[in-house]
Amino acid sequence: MREKMASKIYVILFFCLIVFYPAICISQGQNEAEIRARVQEYENAFNRGDAKAVAAIYDINGSHTYANGIINRGRIEVEKGLIESFAGPMKGTQIKLTPEVIRFPASNVAVEEASFILTGLRMPDGTDVGPMKGLCLAVYHKQNNEWFAFAVQCMVPPPPQN
Repeated sequence: MREKMASKIYVILFFCLIVFYPAICISQGQNEAEIRARVQEYENAFNRGDAKAVAAIYDINGSHTYANGIINRGRIEVEKGLIESFAGPMKGTQIKLTPEVIRFPASNVAVEEASFILTGLRMPDGTDVGPMKGLCLAVYHKQNNEWFAFAVQCMVPPPPQN
């Protein structure tokens, strides 16, 4: 009797796996594509110097910690910080973002690990700094069917020691 019951349970579990697993995979694939599109949207807006469009990607209470230690909290502060940066030291810079890993700890939460290359950065005397390579960790959440950056932290690793 127990063996028959166990067999039925296994059949039901197997059936559920066959029915629901593809939906989960498709959902994760769609979510990943949406995050990658959001990253591309960020890159395009940044490269245009469009602070408002970059900031719109952030949650109203989102934050960004830059590689230089500056922290902007809230979409309005992110926008203000970008306006200042695009008018000053980041004027004319270009960024290339590469999402390396995207994970989904919950259906409406994404964690993205990305690398970036920033070019066009200049010292106050106008000297070109050269390409700056770094890493970012971003947490997104999905709200009203749209992904928003909730917390982004970027860093530039120190050069290797010889």
